[in-house]
Amino acid sequence: MTTAQLVFLSAFTAVNVAIVASVVMVVREARRVDGGALWSRTLLWRLGRLPSERTEANRLAFYAHRVTGIAIFAFLALHIIDVSLFAISASIYDDVHDLYGTVIMRLFECGLLFALLFHALNGLRLIAIDAWDLGSAAATKILNVVVVVSLLATLAGSIVILRPVVAA
Repeated sequence: MTTAQLVFLSAFTAVNVAIVASVVMVVREARRVDGGALWSRTLLWRLGRLPSERTEANRLAFYAHRVTGIAIFAFLALHIIDVSLFAISASIYDDVHDLYGTVIMRLFECGLLFALLFHALNGLRLIAIDAWDLGSAAATKILNVVVVVSLLATLAGSIVILRPVVAA
């Protein structure tokens, strides 16, 4: 492993630690604000209620939107740094970008794809809720569509992303 790859992997690890730390902060804040554990035994029961009687799914989407936004920002910053390596040296750039062909990095790209899709589609959902003053039931129905579309598009994209390493 080259020095450039080691430095990049260190930065990549730091980004992932920052994302995990932000998830911990969001969960702690959720517990503090919402007055209880975010993940409890009664969560499935609460999610089984009529959409007009619950707000759990929309609340979880709010937290997921925050976490995916932080993750996207962190990886964007790292991406700007790794692309700017070309200005320093083409060989360093090539060394670092060889890492993108590994299975683990391609799996992270699949996760990043899901984060991008969910964040973008959920953002559009939030705009629709505000623009048309939709109620909780409609917001939950749209959220279900957002999650399904995000998962299906991520699955399709993951096939393309992982094809070179699976076929090899």
